[in-house]
Amino acid sequence: MSSRIDLQQYGQAVLEHVQRGVYPESEQVISAELPPSAFAAVSKLIEQAREDVKVSIRQNSRESAQDVDGWISQAKQLRVDIQKSRETAREIVEQAQEGERLEEQHNDAASKVQLLNGEVAFNKSLSATLERLQVIQRKLDLIERAGLDDRLPEAVNVLCEVDRDLESISISRATRVAGVLGPKIAGLRSHVVEQLTKCWNIYINVDTSTSSINITGPSGSEKTSSYDVTSVIEAMSKLNLYDDVLLRLCKDFESLILHPRLRVRGNGTVGTLKIDGRVISVSGQSSDLSAQSVFSDIDAIISFLRRSLPPAVNGPLSNLLMPHLISRLISTWLASAVPEDLDGMEDFKDTLSLVEQFGGTLDTYGWPGAEELIEWAKNIPTVWSRKYLEHSLDNVRILLSKGLGTIETVERVETQVLSRDDQVFAGNGGGEDWNAGWSDEESTSPAKKKHPVIDLKGYDEDEEDVSAWGLDDENEGGDLGRDQEPIGGADDESEAWGWGDEKEDEGAMKLSEASTIGPKKTKSNGIPDAPHQAEREVTLKETFNITILPKEILEIIAQTLSDSKMLESPEYAKSVVTAAAPNLLPIPGLILAMYRASAPSSYSHHTSGSMFLYNDCLWLAEHLQQLPLHQTTASGKRVQFRKFHNLNLNSHIQALRSFGKRAYAKEMEVQRTIIADLLDGAQGFRDCTEYPYKQDCDVAVASTIDRLRDLNQEWKGVLSHSALLQSLGSLISTVTNKIIIDVEEMSDISEPESQQLATYCNRIATLEDLFLPTKEQAPNISPDDKNYEQEPVPLTAIYAPHWLKFRYLANILESSLVDIKYLWTEGELGLEFDTAEVTDLIVALFADSPHRRNAVAEIRRRRGVRQ
Repeated sequence: MSSRIDLQQYGQAVLEHVQRGVYPESEQVISAELPPSAFAAVSKLIEQAREDVKVSIRQNSRESAQDVDGWISQAKQLRVDIQKSRETAREIVEQAQEGERLEEQHNDAASKVQLLNGEVAFNKSLSATLERLQVIQRKLDLIERAGLDDRLPEAVNVLCEVDRDLESISISRATRVAGVLGPKIAGLRSHVVEQLTKCWNIYINVDTSTSSINITGPSGSEKTSSYDVTSVIEAMSKLNLYDDVLLRLCKDFESLILHPRLRVRGNGTVGTLKIDGRVISVSGQSSDLSAQSVFSDIDAIISFLRRSLPPAVNGPLSNLLMPHLISRLISTWLASAVPEDLDGMEDFKDTLSLVEQFGGTLDTYGWPGAEELIEWAKNIPTVWSRKYLEHSLDNVRILLSKGLGTIETVERVETQVLSRDDQVFAGNGGGEDWNAGWSDEESTSPAKKKHPVIDLKGYDEDEEDVSAWGLDDENEGGDLGRDQEPIGGADDESEAWGWGDEKEDEGAMKLSEASTIGPKKTKSNGIPDAPHQAEREVTLKETFNITILPKEILEIIAQTLSDSKMLESPEYAKSVVTAAAPNLLPIPGLILAMYRASAPSSYSHHTSGSMFLYNDCLWLAEHLQQLPLHQTTASGKRVQFRKFHNLNLNSHIQALRSFGKRAYAKEMEVQRTIIADLLDGAQGFRDCTEYPYKQDCDVAVASTIDRLRDLNQEWKGVLSHSALLQSLGSLISTVTNKIIIDVEEMSDISEPESQQLATYCNRIATLEDLFLPTKEQAPNISPDDKNYEQEPVPLTAIYAPHWLKFRYLANILESSLVDIKYLWTEGELGLEFDTAEVTDLIVALFADSPHRRNAVAEIRRRRGVRQ
């Protein structure tokens, strides 16, 4: 390939690359190797090109020689200019440095001048201060000489000038001058104050040992001969000492004179005021506690001060002394002088006359306090009614703090129209728990008879139908005695005040009248019998026990209403408290609220306190309901209260009934809890034939029976017989319901277990002897009557819900399968048990067999009455 390339091409390619840096375009030239033989041709060609360049440079140099000379000349001139610029810049830098040096010298000189000016000003100020200090020093010397020469007013004036001079100088306390002048000025001031105080004490000598104050005047000392007390007061005022001295005098006068004279000691005496010339003191004892004596002594004290002290002292002293004196006079003497009732009102008129006279005396003297006394006298009706309220509430508090007091037996008698077949003729006594379900509206017409009701406490809504007993009407009217009522702990105290009772629906304030147990006779299981038309009028009597508290409360309320009525009579038309008559009407409500608030703590000390509280509240509510008719007070006055249009105790009576029933419900709930806990010891009566479970069951049943009998013994002396039966019936219902539930929950009951359970049921059944009726429960019924029974029938089924079901359960546990089926098909077992309950008991009691299956099928086919 190299043989094909000309040597000239080699040289040309190298030359173009050297001159222009390009590569040959021919592929052959690029890929060919440069042979040594081509070096000569390449060298020659390069040399030729160099010569051509030189020739070209020479030619160009000849043509541009003139321009180059001009450029060289300009470059030299530029060098000269640059040199001059450097010299100019150097001169500028030197001048700038010189300016800075001169500025520093100027600033230094200015600082020196300023320092010299400050020194001159300081020297002038120091000179002026020293001159002022020299003047102050001369004044201090003058104060010292004036003090030694007994020229206190002059010393005080100069001392005030010194204070003003010191304020104008404003010397720092850290300076030595202040350290020298400060103690000296303080010493002189202390000396002047001591001298002024000594002069004041000489003028007014307070002796705490003898509880006396001696106002001697300036003649009592030689040191006070050059000035009078007015000068001393002016000097003290200039030093801001007079207010403190006057306040101390006021406190001394109160503690030594006023307080001993106005304070009643424990033995019922007060101090005796004694004024001897310019000496006033209080010592000894006086039993005269009349208002006339107090006002006389106060007038004598004010006269003594006006006579002995100058106006400069009397004016400020009266402004300090009288507010405390009037306040103490009103809060102690005048407040205690206000009578607590109407009996002392005639004597109180004399006290009011003394108040008016004393107020006029204060106006004459120009002393303050008359306006407060006049204002108090104008508010006497309000003050008296407030005192009356406090006294009434305090009587209630004292009454409740003494405990329950004596126990009284009270009787309630009612005439009832009852059907011949009613429970009264069966020895039930009407079944009325009047103690728990009194009607809120007592009929005043003899033709309008009340009918007995039974308030079934503890009944649940899902229990048997009791509509035939007339309970629905009572519940609709507000059955406040139901045990299902919320029983609170802390809420009982707040509810005791009756707050919010006014907002209750008006219908809840009046219980509906008791339903009539009319011609339609009903059994305890709710099945009606054939009606009987015969009716008879009987008189029902029941006794129960209350404490003395409700009678005392009723007497207080009656006396309050009597006093309010008397204030409206012509006899008290001109009395100063006639306007207080309307203020007495709210007091009975507050008394009842006080009773409800304090009663829980007072009744809690008695074992049957809750039941006594229940009886007392309902007895008091019943008699309060009669107050709008008339009441005989302790003084024998018969007062008609119907004319009190604003007297409305309905809400308070309703609150009182509710409070009593809540106490009853709470006690019943507590006893239910105790009985439930006792029965819980049986652990559902499972394995009741095996040790140790049998022992636990025996203890649980025995403890429950003992508890119920103890409660019967405890409540027998408190509740009426019907209320007692109702309470015990509710508790027994708790026992029977729990036993029924426990037995029905057993899926397998062996024969020994059924016998043992029946034994437990029979032991519980012995409590029937607690429900035997009394003779008083069947009044006006002759023993010859065909319905009269010589042997009383227990009323357990009436007062203890599901008692018959419990007795049937005992029969089922002891009966055979044939007997159970007979009781279901031919007897009254279906009245108490439903199909599911009976079949579950049969499955639990008897083993699986054709007889059991046939019996279950027969029972399911022939549903009981309840279904």
